[in-house]
Amino acid sequence: MIENHKYWFAARTRDKQEFAVRQSLDKLKSEAHLDLDYYLPTRIVISQLKYRRKRSEVPVIRNLIFIRATKQTACDISNVYSVQLYYMKDLFTHSMLVVPDKQLEDFQFVMDLNPDGVSFDNELLTIGTKVKVVKGDFSGIEGEIATEAKKTYVVIRITGVLVASIKVPKSYLKIIK
Repeated sequence: MIENHKYWFAARTRDKQEFAVRQSLDKLKSEAHLDLDYYLPTRIVISQLKYRRKRSEVPVIRNLIFIRATKQTACDISNVYSVQLYYMKDLFTHSMLVVPDKQLEDFQFVMDLNPDGVSFDNELLTIGTKVKVVKGDFSGIEGEIATEAKKTYVVIRITGVLVASIKVPKSYLKIIK
């Protein structure tokens, strides 16, 4: 890991504290002038109350936030500034899990375009060939092909963190080697 290079780190929050952590990170950026970015995947949910509808923002994945910073800044967030988050560990190196930029960019693109069309079921999908979407809204996304109930999905992996899948017609896919 290069000392002054910024990386994406996956971090867990305490239960139902995603928005509080996001607010703390905003405060650190403005007041402590820390050089960091974060990504909290959310979606809007409309719930029917007795006489009205309520729009609320909810996290797509509970207790998960991505932070882009240098390793030292990332450690300082929880150790020095006491923000309640816990970095995920790489199972092989036992160090902080670094999410590759391309994987997170693809995930952000899919979540921004259609968060309701993404499935996070790991067990239903059998993983196969590496593909790239060449047509449609998801053009440029790279992942692995999977099928379930005669439907084709492209699986996007953020190694060690999550697996997301999107439904894509087979004709929109190109195999990558």
